[in-house]
Amino acid sequence: MLSKNALDHVVVGVPDLVAARMRLSALGFQVQPDAHHPFGTGNCNVFFENGTYFEPLGVTDRDAELAALKTTNPFVRRYDAYRFRHGYGPIMAAFTADSAKRMQESFEAEGISAGDILSFTRKQAMPDGSETTIGVHLAVSASELAPDITLFACEHLSRDALWQAERLVHPNGARGITRLIAVESNPSDFQYLFQVVTGDRDLRTTSFGMEMDLPNALINVVTPTAYHAMTGEEIGPRGRGPRIEAVEMTFVDLDVLRSLLAEQKIAFSDRGKDLVIPPEEPFALTLIALEG
Repeated sequence: MLSKNALDHVVVGVPDLVAARMRLSALGFQVQPDAHHPFGTGNCNVFFENGTYFEPLGVTDRDAELAALKTTNPFVRRYDAYRFRHGYGPIMAAFTADSAKRMQESFEAEGISAGDILSFTRKQAMPDGSETTIGVHLAVSASELAPDITLFACEHLSRDALWQAERLVHPNGARGITRLIAVESNPSDFQYLFQVVTGDRDLRTTSFGMEMDLPNALINVVTPTAYHAMTGEEIGPRGRGPRIEAVEMTFVDLDVLRSLLAEQKIAFSDRGKDLVIPPEEPFALTLIALEG
């Protein structure tokens, strides 16, 4: 039996990194310098103290991305397929892995592997102005019944180089992602996929959906009705299969966040003790803010 994996990061497809940076900065996040993958995509990450992060992902070299699409690169192929169907938005969720190889073997045994392990390195700017090389091994899962979500295991080779203390302080007081929320009309149909990737064999199921309790976050797959109750947002008619819609986050002080959003003229709503920021391109992910 696999041990439970922690939530690592959420990948949000964006039209370009400049626009994504502007939106995230307006929301009060500290955004890291642009970084480029060797297969034509790039990111401008936002790191949090609880070990999670946002990865806004855009195409930075179309020729390199097109070349990668002709290979078995599962990351680029899943990313491009989502863009073809839906444009931009939350595409993937990554979970920490001590061994991507072991996760890959599990995916292959269970018939949910998207392809071979993807390993790569890239340059990373450091807070002191220097530059270092970081790398990852990714084991990517895929289900034909769930074309609009990609769950993968991420083995960081240089994790300490990413989670520098200076990167974890945000003007809006964000502390980290504490819940990932996906929506599907019949969540239990996808129980097996989530169990294998997260390692949580004891997930809880109710009439509203299912919940996995991971070391640093909860993972929910809920019905459209339950999602409306959580956020006030309506999910229109669409095909089957879960899609990531929102994350719940903790902040030091919601009054500080409210003031910042009002100053930036960013829409939000109060739902009980929570604050909900609706999705808006170029970073189209619903944020549910809690104080804590």
